[in-house]
Amino acid sequence: MPLTTWAELRWALVGCLRLARGDRGGLAYFDRSLDGFWRSFLSAVLAYPCFLILLTMRVSLADWDSVGGLPIVLIETIGYITLWVAFPLVMLSVLRWIGREDRFFDFMVPYNWCQLPQGVLFVCVGVEAVTGALSDTVSQAIEIAAFIAVLVYEWFIARVALETSGAAAAMVVLVDVVLLELVTSTAGSLY
Repeated sequence: MPLTTWAELRWALVGCLRLARGDRGGLAYFDRSLDGFWRSFLSAVLAYPCFLILLTMRVSLADWDSVGGLPIVLIETIGYITLWVAFPLVMLSVLRWIGREDRFFDFMVPYNWCQLPQGVLFVCVGVEAVTGALSDTVSQAIEIAAFIAVLVYEWFIARVALETSGAAAAMVVLVDVVLLELVTSTAGSLY
């Protein structure tokens, strides 16, 4: 990656961490232009290894044995790409509906970049659960806490980036969760 890409990645991660702390000033660390929007999809590439690690934890051993690794990885990768493409398209309609279409880049750029630390968080939580370092009850509590933390994080990003109400931000997060479930369950039904 060129130095400017490394610098943008570094600034985006600083912005992600500031947003995670509830600091709306984190938005200033993102290039929220059209070019910045396209570059924010680098996060999809960087988060892909996290996706693959989580995939190995999510898919049963029976499926790996009966279907084989390559078909599962191909199907799930198509689902991964579909999510990255579909969410911005769906958001265009949602933002039009709530009257915040003009804030599309202000929301999508931080949203895209923030998928990277979320992926790392879920890998850490998943590895802890798989290793059995803690009891099942504690592991499940950690998984639930991580999921809730990510929902609150995305809600905060939507709230401040779209400069909208808490209810509208909640709707954006709900659309994200529904789309994720739809694509994930569809991909899983194909093997």
